Amino acid sequence: MGRFLFRDGHGHLDDKANNFTAMRIAFALIVLYGHALMIPLGLPFTGVWATSVDFIVQCSLDGFFILSGYMITASAMRSSQLGRYVSARIFRIFPGLIATVLLLWLVIGPLFTSLPAGEYWSQSQTWLFPIKLISQIDPMAGLPGVFEASPMGENMNGPLWTIRYELMAYVGVGALMMVGLYRQNAQVLVWSALTVAFGIAVETFGYRGIGEETIGTLARFAPAFMVGAAFHAGRKYLRLTPAFAGLAGLAALVTHGTPMGWLMLDVALASAYLLIGYARIPGRTGDQVRNVEDISYGIYILHWPIGMMVFALLPGLTTTALAAIMLPLALIAGWGLRVLVEKPAISLRTRLSARPSIETATQAPAISTS
Repeated sequence: MGRFLFRDGHGHLDDKANNFTAMRIAFALIVLYGHALMIPLGLPFTGVWATSVDFIVQCSLDGFFILSGYMITASAMRSSQLGRYVSARIFRIFPGLIATVLLLWLVIGPLFTSLPAGEYWSQSQTWLFPIKLISQIDPMAGLPGVFEASPMGENMNGPLWTIRYELMAYVGVGALMMVGLYRQNAQVLVWSALTVAFGIAVETFGYRGIGEETIGTLARFAPAFMVGAAFHAGRKYLRLTPAFAGLAGLAALVTHGTPMGWLMLDVALASAYLLIGYARIPGRTGDQVRNVEDISYGIYILHWPIGMMVFALLPGLTTTALAAIMLPLALIAGWGLRVLVEKPAISLRTRLSARPSIETATQAPAISTS
């Protein structure tokens, strides 16, 4: 037992012997189930089950950012070319996002709007929709007359709001790389501390002013991203053990409800997620888990419109039935996006590069989430 509690669970990203892709798929499926409750019931969540599911969903969203911070930092610290970093991030986020937005705009919108076709296409809201979503100016934008009966209103793709914060994290790391301040472990740890301090300050004192909602959400996701970054930068100084994960979980429980509570929860989540990510699953099952196709991004950004379409066609469905229908459809859609859009985009990026980059092997998918 002592050997188990104090063994170092850290591994190496280079050999790809990890379960992080499978974990991201699991996070996306947890978010799917949470939205299967949200689409028919609306917000706020009420009842023990719904609020418990929402808490697990929030831990999964933070998990996306924690793993992204860990893996993007590994990639950034090894990359000597900013251009490769930028192209990796662009080709990771935007091909799938653009394909999804075009699907919503050109196919789902016209099929599910209550307006005549001429009126639908004459609305400025219709023509501004792809600009708002792709630029992330308003990722919660809707299309005229579409999904009017849903308790969630005309929101065409709820999960897309987190992509804005994933992009902000990418830009922040890229800016630091450009000035040479994201190359060494000590530098990353300093930026992690400063980001955490920013989050604690916002949590403690609040913020009222321009971009209030954006600043408030950034104060949550930026520290989660940098906690992941800190675990990578500090891997030589801190053993990642089950005992440490347990102590971090206890600290999160003790500090719950205080400005430090969310931070300690992210530390506990990061240690637990990394231990699971590097856990060795033996045999054929382990090989399948480690080499599973990365359909997490597709599941994440396509399950919401799938759920909204199913609810529009079958409004009397229970939340359990809705989730049961969404699950296989989202898996198929995620696989389709991966094969038809993401893989060709990654292949194109590789061909455009002078040589293959390690970033292709270690890039983390968006969530962002969100």
